[in-house]
Amino acid sequence: MDNETITIGQRYGLRRENFILNPLKDTDCFARDDIDTRVIAESLDIDLVTRLAPKRLVWGPYGGGKTHTLMRAMQELQQLTPVHPVRIECPDLSKKSRFHDLYREGIMRGLGQDFIIGLIEDAVQSVGLARRDELLSRLKVKFGDEEMAKATIRLIDPNFDPLRLWRWISGVGMSRQDLDDLGQTQDLTQTEAARLAEIICLFGRLLREIRHQTLVLILDEMERLKSIGAETIPTFETGFTRLVDPNQTSVSVLIGASASLESEMVDVFRGGGPVRSRLGTDAEIEITSLNEPDVNKFIRGVIAYVRDSTADMNSLISAASGVTSESITLDFFPFTEDAIDALKSHLTQVMTPREITMKMTRALGRAHRANKLVITSDCIV
Repeated sequence: MDNETITIGQRYGLRRENFILNPLKDTDCFARDDIDTRVIAESLDIDLVTRLAPKRLVWGPYGGGKTHTLMRAMQELQQLTPVHPVRIECPDLSKKSRFHDLYREGIMRGLGQDFIIGLIEDAVQSVGLARRDELLSRLKVKFGDEEMAKATIRLIDPNFDPLRLWRWISGVGMSRQDLDDLGQTQDLTQTEAARLAEIICLFGRLLREIRHQTLVLILDEMERLKSIGAETIPTFETGFTRLVDPNQTSVSVLIGASASLESEMVDVFRGGGPVRSRLGTDAEIEITSLNEPDVNKFIRGVIAYVRDSTADMNSLISAASGVTSESITLDFFPFTEDAIDALKSHLTQVMTPREITMKMTRALGRAHRANKLVITSDCIV
């Protein structure tokens, strides 16, 4: 076979062309054995079984694996109890952004129109058929919210467009005509942040009552809140304080934020601030960089995950051993042991999974372009 047509998989016994782990797709691979995601999932389950809604702040350096840890923990939590996890990446925010922007562009967009309207329709159906006045009265009890009841009763009209209700709930500006149709005096663009948090909690309560699942909001990349101005920080503190309050038992909230040091934490989650005070120290999970002894285990785990189980590894290693004097073992192939040592020596002081897998991938590409049968130490730069 011509060297130009040999794929990386054929040459090195891999099932793909890189070692980069996607935290949303590669949850089956959790190569860090210094973090026990099963224990994290079990701690969340303990809260849930006692009818609490667990809240956690997961923080650590960029590329340390916070998102991967959260998604793997969610995968394991789903094996223990019925939950509906939704990962919400913090949108790009400006200096003037308020909690309303996170609510509209992040949380509501992440939950989605189909989920929210479908849940509301289930709630309306659950109260039974009745005349309009009686139905409105029942919906007020069901939602515990008069404004929501007045808006959602419109769904009984077969000619009503649910998109209009969604626009109001998701916090976009609306015309006076649309507001009148929904029985509202104003849209949610100028309401208090606490009100938006209450709406989120309302849907969490409905989900538990109707579908017997707990809504788990995974609010990720929250270090982007560094871009907001001092004058709008209070709106975020108000919204998050309501969401993470121990007495809020309808929605579980897991917050992921990058910070290498405690002092670098975004202001909204600063130590001693109202949000951290509500969370408490027991609700904090620090994801540190890897220690040197754990790097080998991590690399070995990533290689095992990416390896093609159908490849003839004995033949590949035998051929590679004939073209290098560097030591080759099954655990680390397609890297030589010398290459692994060189890779570790080129890491910065903060040894994160992202940095490690990136260096592994670049070395893989360099070796492949050089038509090497194995990744040797000279491929590490």
